[in-house]
Amino acid sequence: MEKQVIFRDRQEFQAADPNALQGYVRDSIDHVVGDAVSTQKHYTGLAVTAASSTEVAVAAGRYYNGGAVFVAEQATALNLFSYVPLVAAKVVAVVAWGQETDTAVEPRDFLVDLVSGATEPQAVAMERVRHCEISALAGAESADPQPPALQSGALAVALVYLTASGIDRIVMADAVLPNGYAQGQRLVTIEAWKAAAEPRISSIATDLAALARRSDAKVDRAVFLELAGDLASLKDRILLPATYAAYDADAFTTADKQNAAHAGYSARVQNGLLFPFATTASPNLALFNPIDVGVTTNSEGLVLPAYVHAARIRTQGYAGDLSVSQYQSQTHTLRAVTVANWYWNYGWNWNYYSRWYGWNYPSAYWTRPWYGYWCGRPETVYVDALTTNNYSGAILAQTFLNANAGWLTRLGLYFTQVAATGTVQVVVCETLAGKPNLQKVVASTTLAASALRQYPLETVIDLPHVLLEAGKRYALALITSGDHRVATVSGNAYTQGTLFYGSDGDYFQGDLTKDLMFTVYCAQFGRARTEVQLQPLSLSGGLTDIAIDAPHVVPDGCTLQYEIQPQGSGAWYPLGDATLRLGTDTTAPNLVNLRAVLLGTSDLQPAFAATTGAIRISRPDTSFVSWSTTRTLGAATTSVTLKLMLADWDAANHTITPKIVTGGSTEVAASTTVTTEIDGATRKVYTFTITSSSSYEIKISGTRGSGSKPFALINRIDIAA
Repeated sequence: MEKQVIFRDRQEFQAADPNALQGYVRDSIDHVVGDAVSTQKHYTGLAVTAASSTEVAVAAGRYYNGGAVFVAEQATALNLFSYVPLVAAKVVAVVAWGQETDTAVEPRDFLVDLVSGATEPQAVAMERVRHCEISALAGAESADPQPPALQSGALAVALVYLTASGIDRIVMADAVLPNGYAQGQRLVTIEAWKAAAEPRISSIATDLAALARRSDAKVDRAVFLELAGDLASLKDRILLPATYAAYDADAFTTADKQNAAHAGYSARVQNGLLFPFATTASPNLALFNPIDVGVTTNSEGLVLPAYVHAARIRTQGYAGDLSVSQYQSQTHTLRAVTVANWYWNYGWNWNYYSRWYGWNYPSAYWTRPWYGYWCGRPETVYVDALTTNNYSGAILAQTFLNANAGWLTRLGLYFTQVAATGTVQVVVCETLAGKPNLQKVVASTTLAASALRQYPLETVIDLPHVLLEAGKRYALALITSGDHRVATVSGNAYTQGTLFYGSDGDYFQGDLTKDLMFTVYCAQFGRARTEVQLQPLSLSGGLTDIAIDAPHVVPDGCTLQYEIQPQGSGAWYPLGDATLRLGTDTTAPNLVNLRAVLLGTSDLQPAFAATTGAIRISRPDTSFVSWSTTRTLGAATTSVTLKLMLADWDAANHTITPKIVTGGSTEVAASTTVTTEIDGATRKVYTFTITSSSSYEIKISGTRGSGSKPFALINRIDIAA
């Protein structure tokens, strides 16, 4: 109560004092209703029902206006006969408004003479009531009737629709005073829904970014059909001579057609035939500061930006439990998968002819910047590994649909009974046809019985960083021989999964009536961009080339960029910068600082694995010599045509000399040479006349001037006519 009247012993008591008591209480209640509930017009009760075809009954109730409460203690009957329309229709509003009324008139004695104490009776009102008045207010008759206009202090609690035959229908107004308990129950429902749905909704920005990236470079159907037609025409027109005895081609994707064991061989095959290394080293891809607080590194060396654990999927509503050991004990073979390697290149001595990669690796994803490229397969995060493990025990598994991509960091399980012994093997795996697939395990850990917590406590299980891909089903499997019981919930449609257990008849038999009670925690990152300082690179005499070959995960919508800071330079440059920041082999720096820049969202980031010997730094030699494997023909020949495709060819600083070698030692030089430029590359066609032979080798030598960029031999075709 905001105010109170103070009474004292032997103090005069006046009529204003008890009136003030009531007034202060009323004012306080008005303020509480207005401040905590609503200052708008509302009602409770006052239900309007049809008593006959032309009469309605209004139940007792209350009317609220600005915090003041007006009461209708008795039901009210309204006769609407006079409002019944003649032809069309009419809307009659049942209106409530409030007014104060003095009631309960009684005779009371009033003192008229203080000396004699004489009194005289008067009839006075003993109560003042805030009364809720109820009346009917009609709108105009019309084929499309509208409610009547109301005065500012009135509230329509119901609309009665009348036709010529009487009451057609009654519609209660949506102005009922909010009830605190009912609102609390609604809030409980909303919070339960929020706990389950918010993690997926909050990551929608990541999914939209991934979707935009996937669709950004798509070719429409018309362009695709046009390209397919052109390709079909080219296949029909490119014909070899009718008199050829044999032909062969080598795109140098592998060294299978190179005789590296031949005396004098000095070349390198890596996406083309390249100059060999003059000097090389293989440092580690490692953090400069092993305790860098800006990143988190798991037991397998996978590096992510720093994060906190956030619930992504949670099943709620305890509905019972299951004994894991009740199911059949078997030996389970788990086959792990591993993160796919990605490859980054920067420097001189590489094949940067983009068409070559499209021709030879159409299913791979390649990006070719100015002085570097990187490649990977973003559609395949995990690839098969050979690591297998066997575990004995009963198995219980729960599948779930992962709607949004995210990094799984831990799981929460609930055990209603924990035995004294019996380890629990916790497995996260992919699914096959909706069933857990133990041949595709993405994470696995072992829990001792002592580490299990009993329900309602949650058993938290930390896992290595695992990327759960969007729209993919996964399974959580428990393998144990201990007498443990796990909590379940009633079939939870939100997981879009199934509870499975092992059996001989069907290795995983589904249970549609219940789901495992569990929580999937994913990484919630504190910032979108993270710079990770790595160990510097050093090569005596200078380095011109950097190659990084290590496990990486770069989800759609995220980017991972390596940057360098050459010795003597204060700026950082991305691998693939338009200017060769490492200089030539005569000006190459001895020391280069290295860092990784990870860019993503609050719920999805790229990652890389700190790996021993994952980096190769080098400087190319100024010459190469390659020998092919022996070409064995079906018939002897005296003429050989050799076609060489060269990338980054510079006639002023480069030389290339092919020879056909017969009998193991007879080297024949070309009799003619034709040079043309085709699609940004240089093609050289050589013609050789040799002594009749059914076999030969191809020797190719090349040089470059010191300080000039190396060229790459990207294709070789020889035709024996």
